[in-house]
Amino acid sequence: MSHPSGHGAAADGADDRRPGPGSEAPTQVGPYRLLRRLGAGGMGTVYLGVNPAGGQVAVKLIRPDLARLAEFRARLKQEADNARRVARFCTAAVLDVDINAEQPYLITEFVDGPTLAEAVAGRGPLSSAELHQLAVSMTTALMAIHRAGIVHRDLKPSNILLSRLGPKVIDFGIARALDTATRLDLDRYGADHQMGTPAFMAPEQARGEPVTSAADVFAWGGVLIYAGTGRYPFGGGSTPGLLFRTVNEPPALDGFEDSLRPLVEEAMRKVAADRPRAEELYARLLDLRADEPAAVPQPPLSLSEVTALIRPLITNPRGARPGPAADPLTP
Repeated sequence: MSHPSGHGAAADGADDRRPGPGSEAPTQVGPYRLLRRLGAGGMGTVYLGVNPAGGQVAVKLIRPDLARLAEFRARLKQEADNARRVARFCTAAVLDVDINAEQPYLITEFVDGPTLAEAVAGRGPLSSAELHQLAVSMTTALMAIHRAGIVHRDLKPSNILLSRLGPKVIDFGIARALDTATRLDLDRYGADHQMGTPAFMAPEQARGEPVTSAADVFAWGGVLIYAGTGRYPFGGGSTPGLLFRTVNEPPALDGFEDSLRPLVEEAMRKVAADRPRAEELYARLLDLRADEPAAVPQPPLSLSEVTALIRPLITNPRGARPGPAADPLTP
């Protein structure tokens, strides 16, 4: 789940304001007063809340029907644990969690800023400089997430908050710790075996195969395509058709930033082992400049231009000033 208008859209392109399965919106959970609904997702609803000291927080409530299942309470605890393992600079910090409450909840810091999905929908694709900044910030976040031993598995525009201090990656609801590789028995939840958002899934996710940090790198490329063009990397339409294109076709890069195109193409290779790691992406991003046009081949220098360049080296090799007669290039 995500948090729009300061804590994101539940699913890219979906209406996150739809009513939840509960009858009335709650006004209090634990010691937290709820002010308004921010968004909803598969596991529940996110509210803007106030803690006992008067500070704003984001409150994630599990859906009442799911709260009856011990597995989903455990998932909420796992989400909190995963988020706490990640460096705080790149995500919304977890402040509190209660999986034993009548309606379990997770409390995080409230990030006052739109999601990337909202920003692109509201004002169009990012500029070249903004796109480079986003690329570096997302790569930095992925390095921190992977360093913590976590695979996010659902990196998408609605899970990236544009705070005043830079982008933050949120929503570790389906993230998986690298040290707990056991596959969830999703049939028990009545859910599809493909976990993630189809528009940004890696091919191995689309095929229902085990995923690694390489899936996050693939999604990184897809998010940049969306941010730079306003379009999904493999178009829209039905989920089966979308996943087929993800597995079998290259992403649509028409109109995308030329300087970032090679990195995105490498990040979105079909075979996970062929993709660069986040650290490799970061190192290569440091060598790019958003304000420089692509290099244009220059014509070879003429004889007179070469002469002008090397004349000082021949006529003044040690700083002395030779007379005209000593200049071998003088006609």
